[in-house]
Amino acid sequence: MSLHGKFAGLANEKATTICGYRLVCGLSEVEAEVRVPEAPGNSETGEAMPMSPHRPALAGVLAAFIAALLAFGLLQATHLRAAPTYSNPIAITALKYEGQHGGQCWTFVQQVVYEATGRSIGFDYREGFFEAGATEILKLADVREGDIIQVAADSNTSPNADYPGLHTSIVLDNLGGGLFNIIDSNSQWDEVVRRRERYDPVASAAAKGLQYHIYRIPAGATTVVAPTEPPVEGDQALVNTPGDCLRLRAGPGPDQPIITCIPHRNEVTITGAAVKVSGIAWVPVLTQSGPGWMAQAYLVKKPDVPGAGDGPTRGLLRYRTFAPALSGGSTEP
Repeated sequence: MSLHGKFAGLANEKATTICGYRLVCGLSEVEAEVRVPEAPGNSETGEAMPMSPHRPALAGVLAAFIAALLAFGLLQATHLRAAPTYSNPIAITALKYEGQHGGQCWTFVQQVVYEATGRSIGFDYREGFFEAGATEILKLADVREGDIIQVAADSNTSPNADYPGLHTSIVLDNLGGGLFNIIDSNSQWDEVVRRRERYDPVASAAAKGLQYHIYRIPAGATTVVAPTEPPVEGDQALVNTPGDCLRLRAGPGPDQPIITCIPHRNEVTITGAAVKVSGIAWVPVLTQSGPGWMAQAYLVKKPDVPGAGDGPTRGLLRYRTFAPALSGGSTEP
């Protein structure tokens, strides 16, 4: 029997059932329908419910969405399991301040290094590292956690340097290819400590026409004289800035007007209690140039024995700001 003859008897019928599915025959098409199971007590063979042509597409979208959620959860779990741990004291100390106020990038690193190692970075953006006993790492592949990246102009690394691109950061991870995960302060000009991923010091320096250097500071303090207690109200004190001078300001804070700069070893009298501004303790003083305010960290109590207390030690400046020098060199703040 021909195919035409086989279905000729169905031409005038609306539907028939084959293999559990109902075939609806029209003049020009046959449409598949899904058979709905018969309801209890229903003598009919079931209701036919057409399948929407959008259902397969919706099902595909839903399946893709569920797969994406599962993949995201797996990635998150893998990330949590693979979260790096650090052993270098500089890196560990820096991470304690994540999300907090850290001041300028340079002074944040100074603070972290001193807290982690007992070593004080000097005030030159290059020589200051060597003063702390640092060695320079020349190959990017050799850089490791706790190393310090300094971007600066080799032609101007003085304490008063201030130009676009000048930046200091601490390495957390060496990703290879000259890329690093770092932690630093003030990267967004808000003096907040943050982690940053895939930092490229070579590109960052080149973009501003600067150079970069990477330093490693060993753990353990250098051999220095233990700091004495800072001078307090009523004490006679000496300015302790070898080869430099200390600024006398009209009020407490690095933004206050500069009255003059008092040379090293000059005597001052502490006339009141210390006030902390911008992370620095300031004390009111009376000098030969008149009254004003000075950073307490750069003052030492006048010794009772003549000659005692001399030496090249310098108090720790935790937060540094930039201000034009009056003339010649001067110690911040």
